[in-house]
Amino acid sequence: MTLMNAHPAASNGAGQPEHDDPELGTTVPEIGWPVGVVSERLGIAAPTLRSWDRRHGVGPSLRTSGNHRRYTELDMRRVELMSRLTAQGVPAQSAADSVLAMDARSIADRLTVNSATGADDELLPGSGRQDPEAIDVDAADLVESIVAAARALDPRTLSLLYRQVLRRRDVGRAWIEVFAPALRRVGDLWREGRLGVSAEHLTSELLQSELRAVVRANRLRIAGRPVVLAGADDEQHHLPLLALEAELARNGVASLFLGPRVPSEALVSALRESRPRAVFLWASLARPAVEPLWRDLGAVDWDLEVVIGGPGWAEGITVPDGPVVLTRVEDFGSAVRALTSSPGGLTR
Repeated sequence: MTLMNAHPAASNGAGQPEHDDPELGTTVPEIGWPVGVVSERLGIAAPTLRSWDRRHGVGPSLRTSGNHRRYTELDMRRVELMSRLTAQGVPAQSAADSVLAMDARSIADRLTVNSATGADDELLPGSGRQDPEAIDVDAADLVESIVAAARALDPRTLSLLYRQVLRRRDVGRAWIEVFAPALRRVGDLWREGRLGVSAEHLTSELLQSELRAVVRANRLRIAGRPVVLAGADDEQHHLPLLALEAELARNGVASLFLGPRVPSEALVSALRESRPRAVFLWASLARPAVEPLWRDLGAVDWDLEVVIGGPGWAEGITVPDGPVVLTRVEDFGSAVRALTSSPGGLTR
């Protein structure tokens, strides 16, 4: 049967499209497969394949001389990866956007990773898997799906993806493996002019809502003296603080969230009124080593651990002699450990 590619392709002179075979070092005819063969080979129902083709553009790219469409090997790999992503809970349109944006090498690599981790069939309906910690959806796929949903300004898909991640990972893993990389990617695209500011705002606002939902869901478990969470006085980024609040709530630790841009005098006043056992301060923008906050901590007359995180803090910070202890943390996990094992607090 003579095949014709839907897009221009090299020909062997017999009307049959060709492609290079890197292993043989030769040019060989392209082979195409009908939907029934693909359905049987991949275990995907033919109506599903036709729906993905019609609705999402993931389908056959070859045509016969009789205008019948056929799947190439690359087409089948795309379909296979889309099947794995949707089985893992990624919405179909986001899965399609991801696989269509990948080249052949990326698709092959992703299929290899998913096969090695066994993260596909375990997530099929009726599989009987009940332990969400035993399910490990590939983080890179989720990041790409979040970026695709942001690009499409699709709030429903973004919310579903965020909830899926938070169901299957604790907040710390979700932040480190998925949320922070996705936010960086969206921010990079915005700075490059490839994504509108509306997409960046939508991505952040919906994530904020989902993280606060974690706090609400754990409210009855929260007890003890609170820790204070605040940003430096010119710090605008507060999603890391929200992620930390959610993870503390999941651990049953009470917190007082003051948010970003807290002036030093207001922070010290809040500390004196609430008398927390610990305070976490976040700074992504560069801070001076000497600033009024460190001097004003001299007013503290109870045991207080000051935990600082983020790349903005300078080296050589000192606090007044007394009951204040300063701790610098380098990552999310270290911050959680510091705040759940502070003097007078919980030890987990």
